[in-house]
Amino acid sequence: MAIATHVFVAEILPAQAQTETQVLEKLKGIPVFTITDDKGSPLLATVPKQGKNTPPQVVVFFLNPTEAQATISQLKKTNPAAGNKARVVIRSLAEAYDVIRKNQNKKDIAFQIVPAKASLDSARTILVSQGKPANQIPNVPVFFAMGGKDKKQGLLTLEQNGKQVVPFFFDQKDLQKVLDLAKKQQSSVANTTKIQVVSLPQVLNSMIATKDKKPSPETKKFTFFPATSALQYVAKNQPTAPKK
Repeated sequence: MAIATHVFVAEILPAQAQTETQVLEKLKGIPVFTITDDKGSPLLATVPKQGKNTPPQVVVFFLNPTEAQATISQLKKTNPAAGNKARVVIRSLAEAYDVIRKNQNKKDIAFQIVPAKASLDSARTILVSQGKPANQIPNVPVFFAMGGKDKKQGLLTLEQNGKQVVPFFFDQKDLQKVLDLAKKQQSSVANTTKIQVVSLPQVLNSMIATKDKKPSPETKKFTFFPATSALQYVAKNQPTAPKK
């Protein structure tokens, strides 16, 4: 993932529209990890009854492959017959949202996107440093940066493959590495930046145009970057097409 370290503060401009389908397309490069049996059917987690409307079973999409593997290890201890047939299957976050949308009216099953524990810990640290309650952690945190001074602060923008993008990272450490590189080239800008955290659904909703809402055109530049650890797992485990 090559990202130039040229950094500047983006200006807020008039609005442009993106449909929900166009927005979700931007999540195709974000891997998620779900657990299936040896035939490819998803393994459903059982949820304790919390009310009459609580779905009894959940399909889980992990953003961290290590945590998906740990779930299988635990399953092998509690239910060896199922655990020994369990597999981690790689999907995209766009696929996960598509499945959720198509099944959102089902009452007997729910869907959950589980962020990496490290991301939740980073989000908690950022919130506490800002004087905000730690229990307000976003359900799926993504990290971005604000730069500039006083009233001139804006979203930090990177140049990627000749285009300006506003990056949102699933791993705070990946964003920090980009900022550390940027400081070597534009310290006056990079030194004024601060990492912020926000909920992924909130970002996605801000990008989608509706009858009552016209998003800023800056949202068309919003780009999502998967955790390096997730990409490394995919590189090692994604099946390759047979040579012809």
